Amino acid sequence: MARIKSTNFVFQAVQLVRPCEIVAFRIAEAIRAGDVKVGERLPSEQNLSEQLGVSRPTLREAIKLMVQAGVLNVRPGSSGGIFVISQTVPQELCGLPLPELPMSDIAGVLEARRLFEPHVARMAAAYGTEADFRAMRDAVALSEETGAPYRRRRISQEGVELMTIASTRFNIAVARATQNSVIVQMMEILLRRMEPVRMLALSELPDITLSTRTLANSLAAIESGEPELIDKATLERIGLLEAAWERATGRRLRRRPLLRLVADDRTPPAPAPRSPPKKRSRGT
Repeated sequence: MARIKSTNFVFQAVQLVRPCEIVAFRIAEAIRAGDVKVGERLPSEQNLSEQLGVSRPTLREAIKLMVQAGVLNVRPGSSGGIFVISQTVPQELCGLPLPELPMSDIAGVLEARRLFEPHVARMAAAYGTEADFRAMRDAVALSEETGAPYRRRRISQEGVELMTIASTRFNIAVARATQNSVIVQMMEILLRRMEPVRMLALSELPDITLSTRTLANSLAAIESGEPELIDKATLERIGLLEAAWERATGRRLRRRPLLRLVADDRTPPAPAPRSPPKKRSRGT
């Protein structure tokens, strides 16, 4: 009988997650996206446990984790409750653990952004609602407010965290504007991979308001509904972060050329969209 060869494949270690951590991830997700804001009170323990579909003891453990992280505060009494006191959520509470990412694979994350985000922005322009565009404008406003005191001077760590929050909220709003829940989930994973890179790169920008400018340009392009402007603004924003990351680390990023795929004559044309993108003016 022939000898059976054992596989050389090496499995990655599994990071176990407790139910209360999953509940904390869900609450943190709403805070990071700006759905729940600083100063707001969460629903009562009973209502929140029903909304999340978990037991009250599990919810209490999740709240305890977020209190320890400085994100929530529990106040006793008739006027008390569970309050959001910070919009900065520690990385360990941002979602299910992702496999470790070596520094050499960061280039792959940034390359994925170039492939993914321009198409998402185009879809957002076509299918976004006024509520979606309002969320994008709120994110740009947060970036403007945060960056203004640091014009032409080094930004503080708190400022970097707030600028990262603004950028994250903008990207989530753009993804939600596609009206495609799978794209939103993909964007959230990409953003979690990007967060350490973004924070390092933002701290190295000579003028942090450049980040706000590219964010505002992306918003204006998406509101215009013009595909070429959307691509240009999105890639400008990505390029600014890439250049800052290269300066901060001294590493050159991989930039592979992409082939243009040309369909042959037998390929039927793509169906026309149901309605053309509407041009929107900023501030409406």
